[in-house]
Amino acid sequence: MNRRPWVIAKKELLQLRRDRLTLAMMLILPVMQLLLFGYAINTDVRNIPTVVYDQDRTAASRDLAQSLRATGFYDLVGEAQDYDEIEHALRAGRARVALVIPARYSSGLTRGQPTQVQLIVDGSDPQTVASATNTAASLVAARSSQLMVKRLARAGTGAPMVPIELEPNTWYNPDLRTAVYIVPGLVGVILTMTMVMLTAMAIARERERGTLEQLIVSPVKNIELVLGKIVPYIAIGYVQMTLILLAGRVVFDVPLVGSLAMLYGLAFVFIAANLALGLFFSTLAKTQQQAMQMSFFFMLPNILLSGFMFPFEAMPRPAQWLSQALPLTHFLRIVRGITLRGANFHDLSSELAAMALILAVLVTVASLRFSKKLA
Repeated sequence: MNRRPWVIAKKELLQLRRDRLTLAMMLILPVMQLLLFGYAINTDVRNIPTVVYDQDRTAASRDLAQSLRATGFYDLVGEAQDYDEIEHALRAGRARVALVIPARYSSGLTRGQPTQVQLIVDGSDPQTVASATNTAASLVAARSSQLMVKRLARAGTGAPMVPIELEPNTWYNPDLRTAVYIVPGLVGVILTMTMVMLTAMAIARERERGTLEQLIVSPVKNIELVLGKIVPYIAIGYVQMTLILLAGRVVFDVPLVGSLAMLYGLAFVFIAANLALGLFFSTLAKTQQQAMQMSFFFMLPNILLSGFMFPFEAMPRPAQWLSQALPLTHFLRIVRGITLRGANFHDLSSELAAMALILAVLVTVASLRFSKKLA
């Protein structure tokens, strides 16, 4: 039997054993990702941020709002004084659902008149709409049944029914088209894939080609080198972003409600953050292959934990805290807020501040990692 294939296989294993970074990525990262995703990914939408517009302000109206919270599907994050405040809360992403209780809610129940409450849902996330509407409808139906049984017990079989009617109202995406939700998110996902991968191989490519020595003997500072590596790819990122938005508009009829200029301006921070992250990977890797492997391993948690595929509110709190360190998490809120809900700069200022902080940290770390010495 020819032993040469086995000799080559043994030689390959020995080389792999010496490459500790690749070996660690193959053995440790899959286990870490399994534990992380198995714990964090949950398609059941719970703890939906909800504001209450209580025009009745009675014990009965407060009891209805608390009953909504007790289901575990709604997290009451504040009160609204009018529909303008509801619009601001939904547009800024502070809330996904608004419960509107009419002014004569309690008196209507007392007199046995049908009473209607309104549930306003942010339709830019179709998964949230179905869960929020169905749970509220079940709660209202159960409450109506209880009231009807009590009244029948007091007045007899001929007594009129006393139902509470739920009026669902979907804003921003009333047709619940999935493309309206997915395509804006793809802007962030595709930019992350390409920007991180392009720059992850930058320093590694310099090292493999032997041109790193030229950078070492040059008067270029570390921060200048990092910025110089980032700037050329920013233009590429804008070209990709433009193509995705055009295709989304022409092919999928995705609306653009907000300011396109503001979207491009805020996207600069996101693109730069991903390029800085790719440069950080390149300072860790010794070869372009290792840099590409790091990029691939980063993409999976980035997509799954950012809220692109699964509702952010469905994840456990520790996973939500971890996702706040991902630039894509904040950019998804920005791009969907501008394109679908017409969010303004004030609505998105907190997301911009978070991305700017991530960018500053990544640029600093990448600069410190780069050493003007040959390894």
